Amino acid sequence: MAGMWKNGFVVAMAAEFSFAAYHRPISIRRKVRRWIIVSRCGPNSEFLTIASAAGKVEPEADAPIGLAPVNTAVGILLSASAEDITFLMVRQQPTHFPIAGTFFPTDGYSRIFESQGTFRLRSEGRHAHCARRPDCDIRSDEPDPAPNARRALGWHVEAVRHNWVGEFIS
Repeated sequence: MAGMWKNGFVVAMAAEFSFAAYHRPISIRRKVRRWIIVSRCGPNSEFLTIASAAGKVEPEADAPIGLAPVNTAVGILLSASAEDITFLMVRQQPTHFPIAGTFFPTDGYSRIFESQGTFRLRSEGRHAHCARRPDCDIRSDEPDPAPNARRALGWHVEAVRHNWVGEFIS
Protein backbone atom coordinates (compact mmCIF):
# COMPACT_ATOMS: atom_id res chain seq x y z
CA MET A 1 0.00 0.00 0.00
CA ALA A 2 2.95 2.33 0.51
CA GLY A 3 2.78 5.25 -1.90
CA MET A 4 -0.45 4.09 -3.53
CA TRP A 5 -1.90 7.57 -3.00
CA LYS A 6 0.78 9.21 -5.18
CA ASN A 7 -0.94 8.20 -8.45
CA GLY A 8 -4.54 7.91 -9.59
CA PHE A 9 -7.03 6.09 -7.39
CA VAL A 10 -10.65 5.82 -6.30
CA VAL A 11 -11.25 4.65 -2.72
CA ALA A 12 -14.03 4.62 -0.13
CA MET A 13 -13.36 6.13 3.25
CA ALA A 14 -15.23 6.26 6.55
CA ALA A 15 -15.24 9.93 7.50
CA GLU A 16 -16.06 11.87 10.62
CA PHE A 17 -17.37 15.34 9.74
CA SER A 18 -17.24 18.03 12.42
CA PHE A 19 -19.40 21.01 11.47
CA ALA A 20 -18.87 24.50 12.88
CA ALA A 21 -20.03 28.07 12.52
CA TYR A 22 -18.94 29.64 9.21
CA HIS A 23 -17.30 32.64 10.92
CA ARG A 24 -15.89 30.52 13.78
CA PRO A 25 -14.74 27.28 12.15
CA ILE A 26 -13.06 26.17 15.40
CA SER A 27 -16.44 26.20 17.18
CA ILE A 28 -17.73 22.66 16.55
CA ARG A 29 -21.52 22.33 16.68
CA ARG A 30 -22.06 18.72 15.66
CA LYS A 31 -20.35 15.60 14.34
CA VAL A 32 -21.57 12.98 11.89
CA ARG A 33 -20.06 9.87 10.29
CA ARG A 34 -20.47 9.37 6.54
CA TRP A 35 -18.96 7.48 3.68
CA ILE A 36 -16.94 9.45 1.18
CA ILE A 37 -15.49 8.47 -2.17
CA VAL A 38 -12.05 9.99 -2.71
CA SER A 39 -10.40 10.09 -6.12
CA ARG A 40 -7.07 11.40 -7.36
CA CYS A 41 -7.36 12.03 -11.08
CA GLY A 42 -6.51 14.24 -14.04
CA PRO A 43 -3.81 13.96 -16.74
CA ASN A 44 -1.06 14.46 -14.14
CA SER A 45 -3.03 13.33 -11.08
CA GLU A 46 -3.40 17.02 -10.18
CA PHE A 47 -7.02 16.85 -8.98
CA LEU A 48 -8.62 15.37 -5.89
CA THR A 49 -12.37 14.80 -5.65
CA ILE A 50 -14.16 14.11 -2.39
CA ALA A 51 -17.76 13.00 -2.78
CA SER A 52 -20.21 12.39 0.03
CA ALA A 53 -22.11 9.10 -0.27
CA ALA A 54 -25.10 7.58 1.50
CA GLY A 55 -24.84 4.54 3.74
CA LYS A 56 -24.34 3.74 7.40
CA VAL A 57 -20.70 3.73 8.53
CA GLU A 58 -19.73 0.66 10.52
CA PRO A 59 -16.32 1.09 12.21
CA GLU A 60 -14.63 -2.14 11.06
CA ALA A 61 -16.84 -3.08 8.07
CA ASP A 62 -16.07 -2.84 4.38
CA ALA A 63 -17.68 0.04 2.50
CA PRO A 64 -21.10 -0.81 1.02
CA ILE A 65 -21.09 -2.09 -2.56
CA GLY A 66 -23.49 0.54 -3.94
CA LEU A 67 -21.74 3.75 -2.82
CA ALA A 68 -22.49 6.59 -5.24
CA PRO A 69 -21.32 10.23 -5.24
CA VAL A 70 -23.85 12.83 -4.05
CA ASN A 71 -22.03 16.16 -3.48
CA THR A 72 -18.48 16.44 -4.82
CA ALA A 73 -15.78 18.90 -3.75
CA VAL A 74 -12.69 19.36 -5.94
CA GLY A 75 -9.11 20.16 -4.98
CA ILE A 76 -6.11 21.06 -7.11
CA LEU A 77 -2.58 19.92 -6.26
CA LEU A 78 -0.88 22.42 -3.94
CA SER A 79 2.19 20.53 -2.66
CA ALA A 80 3.68 17.06 -2.46
CA SER A 81 6.33 15.50 -0.24
CA ALA A 82 7.41 12.00 0.70
CA GLU A 83 5.01 12.14 3.70
CA ASP A 84 1.84 13.67 2.24
CA ILE A 85 0.12 15.41 -0.65
CA THR A 86 -1.96 18.56 -0.14
CA PHE A 87 -4.73 19.91 -2.35
CA LEU A 88 -6.32 23.37 -2.30
CA MET A 89 -10.11 23.04 -2.41
CA VAL A 90 -11.83 25.21 -5.03
CA ARG A 91 -15.00 27.34 -5.26
CA GLN A 92 -15.36 26.95 -9.03
CA GLN A 93 -15.43 23.63 -10.87
CA PRO A 94 -12.35 23.43 -13.11
CA THR A 95 -13.18 23.94 -16.80
CA HIS A 96 -13.52 20.72 -18.82
CA PHE A 97 -13.35 18.60 -15.67
CA PRO A 98 -16.43 16.41 -15.33
CA ILE A 99 -17.33 15.11 -11.89
CA ALA A 100 -19.80 12.60 -10.52
CA GLY A 101 -22.51 14.06 -8.32
CA THR A 102 -23.27 17.74 -7.76
CA PHE A 103 -20.30 20.13 -7.59
CA PHE A 104 -19.85 21.49 -4.05
CA PRO A 105 -17.83 24.75 -3.82
CA THR A 106 -15.46 24.94 -0.85
CA ASP A 107 -12.59 26.96 0.63
CA GLY A 108 -9.98 24.89 2.41
CA TYR A 109 -7.44 22.13 1.96
CA SER A 110 -7.26 18.35 1.87
CA ARG A 111 -4.22 16.31 2.79
CA ILE A 112 -3.73 12.62 1.98
CA PHE A 113 -1.17 10.52 3.79
CA GLU A 114 -0.40 7.16 5.37
CA SER A 115 -0.32 6.63 9.10
CA GLN A 116 0.31 3.27 10.78
CA GLY A 117 0.00 1.57 7.39
CA THR A 118 -3.44 3.08 6.71
CA PHE A 119 -4.42 5.54 3.97
CA ARG A 120 -5.96 8.67 5.52
CA LEU A 121 -7.40 12.06 4.62
CA ARG A 122 -7.63 15.25 6.65
CA SER A 123 -9.57 18.18 5.26
CA GLU A 124 -10.61 21.49 6.76
CA GLY A 125 -12.37 24.54 5.43
CA ARG A 126 -15.79 26.07 4.95
CA HIS A 127 -18.49 26.39 2.38
CA ALA A 128 -21.21 28.87 1.55
CA HIS A 129 -23.60 28.08 -1.24
CA CYS A 130 -27.23 27.95 -2.17
CA ALA A 131 -29.17 26.29 -4.92
CA ARG A 132 -29.63 28.53 -7.97
CA ARG A 133 -33.25 27.45 -8.16
CA PRO A 134 -35.28 25.43 -5.66
CA ASP A 135 -35.83 22.67 -8.24
CA CYS A 136 -32.17 22.48 -9.29
CA ASP A 137 -29.25 20.70 -7.61
CA ILE A 138 -26.57 22.82 -9.31
CA ARG A 139 -24.82 24.98 -6.76
CA SER A 140 -23.09 28.31 -7.24
CA ASP A 141 -20.36 30.23 -5.48
CA GLU A 142 -21.74 32.75 -3.01
CA PRO A 143 -20.48 36.04 -1.59
CA ASP A 144 -19.64 36.58 2.07
CA PRO A 145 -21.98 36.77 3.90
CA ALA A 146 -24.02 34.20 2.03
CA PRO A 147 -27.71 34.95 1.37
CA ASN A 148 -28.60 31.71 3.15
CA ALA A 149 -26.02 32.14 5.93
CA ARG A 150 -27.71 29.58 8.23
CA ARG A 151 -26.54 26.83 5.85
CA ALA A 152 -22.97 28.16 5.56
CA LEU A 153 -20.62 26.04 7.67
CA GLY A 154 -17.05 25.46 8.66
CA TRP A 155 -16.00 21.80 8.56
CA HIS A 156 -13.26 19.40 9.58
CA VAL A 157 -12.99 15.89 8.10
CA GLU A 158 -10.93 12.95 9.35
CA ALA A 159 -11.21 9.87 7.14
CA VAL A 160 -9.69 6.42 6.84
CA ARG A 161 -9.78 4.02 3.88
CA HIS A 162 -11.96 0.91 4.04
CA ASN A 163 -12.03 -2.02 1.65
CA TRP A 164 -14.53 -1.49 -1.19
CA VAL A 165 -15.39 -3.48 -4.32
CA GLY A 166 -15.47 -0.22 -6.34
CA GLU A 167 -11.86 0.65 -5.46
CA PHE A 168 -9.38 1.43 -8.24
CA ILE A 169 -5.65 2.08 -7.84
CA SER A 170 -3.36 2.79 -10.80
